[in-house]
Amino acid sequence: MCVVGLGLMGASLALAVRSHYARITGVARRAETVREALARGVVDAATTSFEEGVTDADLIVLATPVRTIIAQMPALAGAAKAGAILTDLGSTKSEIIRAMNQLPDHLRAVGSHPMCGKEVTGLDAADADLYRGKTWILTRSTRTDDDAFAAIRALAENAGAVTLELDPARHDMLVAFASHLPYSLAVALVTATEQVSLNDPALWQVTASGFRDTSRVAASDVTMMLDILLTNSAAVVGAIRDFQFALDQLTAMIERKDEAGLRVYLTAAAQTRKAHFG
Repeated sequence: MCVVGLGLMGASLALAVRSHYARITGVARRAETVREALARGVVDAATTSFEEGVTDADLIVLATPVRTIIAQMPALAGAAKAGAILTDLGSTKSEIIRAMNQLPDHLRAVGSHPMCGKEVTGLDAADADLYRGKTWILTRSTRTDDDAFAAIRALAENAGAVTLELDPARHDMLVAFASHLPYSLAVALVTATEQVSLNDPALWQVTASGFRDTSRVAASDVTMMLDILLTNSAAVVGAIRDFQFALDQLTAMIERKDEAGLRVYLTAAAQTRKAHFG
């Protein structure tokens, strides 16, 4: 197996499945990352050369930002061996699957998206248990056959994840609400709060756990999130508009001091949250 990208996701995956694959090669942009990954035993071999890393791999995992994944895809046509299976760990799927569909017939490809992560990034944040118990979404391309699909399902299960198959458009709509909207809201919350704090810096002194929990994902890797927002823009905009409608309803009830309406609205939200998360 070759893991391209030895940041949080790629390095964590390599650690999680070390005992399941005969040899794991890592590809990283920086020589320092290559040395560190080898020293820590994250991979068996490592290189800064994309072509060198993927050339002998039976299974190739692209664990880079979404637009980098798309840009790396054409290079596999000449670098990967016939019959190799490709997957990715990208957080959006439609554009990635379109790129997979353009791969030559001698390569097989399955889109995938593990629903996990951290706000911290890089090899130092790698965690062998990152995927354990998490949902790992699988998405078929025109380059997916049954053996390739089974291989990527096994990869996910070897990492401790639970798989779910979705088509690309449905995936992108669902994760727009489950992941991309919360990030967008956290960014907006931090931005609005910072603007107010310019006039009264004490605002940051009175923020407590509720603000920290709500704004936590605003600290996510900017390059990764920029790629996500730009490759899933229609679904994210739709999710933001649906949220804006719900926020407008709440705003109107607060403005008119509608205690009965607010109680119903807040109670329904509390019950929904408890039903799904306890």
